[in-house]
Amino acid sequence: MYIRSLTVFLVRKGTLHEYVYLEHGAHWAIGALATCMLISIGHHVPEWITGGLGAGLIIAAFASSIIRRRGEEREPPEAPSGEGGKALHSSNV
Repeated sequence: MYIRSLTVFLVRKGTLHEYVYLEHGAHWAIGALATCMLISIGHHVPEWITGGLGAGLIIAAFASSIIRRRGEEREPPEAPSGEGGKALHSSNV
């Protein structure tokens, strides 16, 4: 129940829009957990590997989101260009 409440809070706050890769990292962490569970059918998988793998993927996604945001803040947005390199405007659609 705690995870669901945290997810709802982050969605309402708009955090997932700010950190665009965070959702992807969570999906990768769920996939890693599922893989660890499948491996644990035949072999023992220590809990620190499962937890560390999930946390590592989420931390990597968080860091990637921060790097992307910093890159977007530094670069001015470019106008999309049409034929002949002319900038497109909404009136020329």
